[in-house]
Amino acid sequence: MSGRTPWWYSGDESEPTSDGQPESSAEPSGSDEQPASMDWSALITGAARMVDWATSTVMAPHAEHVDPEQHPDCVVCRTLVLVGEPTPPPAAGPAPAEPITWIPFRD
Repeated sequence: MSGRTPWWYSGDESEPTSDGQPESSAEPSGSDEQPASMDWSALITGAARMVDWATSTVMAPHAEHVDPEQHPDCVVCRTLVLVGEPTPPPAAGPAPAEPITWIPFRD
């Protein structure tokens, strides 16, 4: 392998700076900056607004739809039609029981 380091390898070695010291030691080890804290109340408020919007815009219009195929403009109905049949078709009677076929996997 050549002496060049691949572009994807971060490695343990640091490139020396102009004064000959490795980059990692050129920076002070302690920092006075505090890490940015997340404003949890703003995050919760935004999530609550998104849930309220989704409820009023998406779920409320869909609430009275019984057959998804009759409502091609409804986002939820379109999703249900694309994913699969939301409810099984009404059966005339109980489905006949099929015997279980065991597959041998040992001798």
